[in-house]
Formats: sequence, C-alpha cells, structure tokens
Amino acid sequence: MSDLVKFLSKILLACLLVIAVGWATYIGVRFYHAEQVAYRWISGLAAKEAQFEKKIASSGGNTLIGYATPDRAKVIEGIEGNLSGLTYDALQKRLWAVSNKPTALIALSIDGQLLATYPIKGMSDVDGVAWMGGNRVALVNGARNRIALVEIPTSVQSIDTARSFSLVLRFGESEDSNHGLQGLGYDLKRDRMYIAKEHSPRALYRVSGLNYLQTADSRGLRIENVSRWLDEVPFATDLSSVEVDPSTGRIFLLSEESQMVVQLDGDSGEGRGMLSLSSKGSTPMPRPEGVAADEAGSLYIVSAPNLFYRLRKP
Repeated sequence: MSDLVKFLSKILLACLLVIAVGWATYIGVRFYHAEQVAYRWISGLAAKEAQFEKKIASSGGNTLIGYATPDRAKVIEGIEGNLSGLTYDALQKRLWAVSNKPTALIALSIDGQLLATYPIKGMSDVDGVAWMGGNRVALVNGARNRIALVEIPTSVQSIDTARSFSLVLRFGESEDSNHGLQGLGYDLKRDRMYIAKEHSPRALYRVSGLNYLQTADSRGLRIENVSRWLDEVPFATDLSSVEVDPSTGRIFLLSEESQMVVQLDGDSGEGRGMLSLSSKGSTPMPRPEGVAADEAGSLYIVSAPNLFYRLRKP
C-alpha cells in the first residue's frame, strides 16, 4: 500500500509540475511576450536593435528619450469590441479610434474617456484610422486593402462607407489577405498618407495628393513604396500602426510584437528615435494596436481590447 501511495504521490507531483510550467509559460507569452524576447536574442535582432540605437545616438540623439510609460493602463469603459487604430484630431482636440465587433468609429478625449460611438456600415472590419483635417477621416479595411474617406456626421449616427470615396490598393496582395494593410497615418501639412502592412512581409507605402484628389487643383495621386526604410529596423517585427508627428512630419511605427515605437524621418526614412513600451520591468502592453501624437508631443496608445495609455515627457 505504501508503494502505491508513493507512486500516486509522484504522479500528482508530476502533474502539478506540468501545470505550473504550463501556467508560467502562458503568463510569459500572454503578458510578457516571452517568445518574442527569446526570438530576438536567438535571431540576432537584439544586436541589430543595439546598432540602430547607437546610430541614432550618434546622429543627433534619440528623439523619444524621456517618455514615461504609465505603470497602469486606463480601461475605457463602454468599449465592447477590440480597439484598433488611433489618430489625433487637432481641430477638436480629441482622439479617434476604431473597433471591431461591432465595427465603429469611436471618439475619445485625450484622457481616454469615451465621448461617442459611430457605427460603421459597409465595412465588416476596420484596422486603422487617420484624421485628414476638418471633419474627415480615412478608414482602412485590411482584408480588402480598401481605404475609405468618410465625413463624420455632425450628430452621433451611423457612417455608411458605401457612399464614401474609396481606394483599393492591392500592392500585389491577394483578395481577402489576412496580412493586408493595417495602419494609417496622415501628414496634413504635406498631404501625405502613410500606409503600413503588418507583416508577411512588413511594408510601408506613402500616398501623396489624396486630400485634394476630388478638387479642381488636384494633380493626381503619387504612390510610393518606401518599405526600404524598414531595412534598418528589422527588430520591429510587425507594424500594427503608423502615425505622423504633426509638428515635424516624422513618422511613428508601432510594433505590437516587439513592444516598441520607432520614429523615422518623413523625407529620408532615417532613424530618429525608438521607445520601448516595456522598459524598466514594467508590464508590457497586452496588444498595442494604435498610436497617435499631438502637437504638444504627447503620445497616445490603445491596446486591445479597451486599454488606453498617454505618454508624456516630464
């Protein structure tokens, strides 16, 4: 009988050990992106990140030094679906985000308070949003590679994208690709829209002339593939969002997998800054999906399903 008890005790201990290891692995992957940390070291991406950091330090300094990552996220009450893209509206001093299931355009205060929700019709999935001045935003559907320019209603009501001007930009991707266009960022001063493709492979495009395309002064569209800019930042292994600094025209690239924001020059693509979102032992952001910047230099990030972060320099 004692042998049976010892045997059963060993089995129980082994089961508990497996459960503990499994739970630790789940926590490490789900909340601390442990698989990405391991991959970065094994693949040499950590070394390339260090090289990039050294390069920007020697060419003027890291522009993103000094931003303090909040210890805790703000939960946005009233959000039902997963937050995705984010953009700053300089006219109304508010933020616009998009969510899926239900698909909606969401107005937020700069403190992360839900102001209004506009249901979206004609798009089953919206991955990114960009404020284009006035009362207009651009929405991107990644699966269809479709960008719709929509007017925000003066009163809270649904937005029908089927009645809006749209562009379908293939860039060689097939219909219903799950790795299509993901993020939008718009430079209002220079009329440049940046479009990010998340991965498989990562890509970055720039479209000029979009805001005046339907006017008499239009000179047509200029579409550029600036994906070569990403060659120096292989350590940002995906692109979940892109934004433009309204003051300088520099672009922010948000990487969910790598938990960082990288800043590039909007003309040359040269590195200007980088910011880790999980530095100094802080808890990583679960799924950072959208980044925005205002004229005062504050950065805003939304993380699925309904988390909000505001990053400011002291």
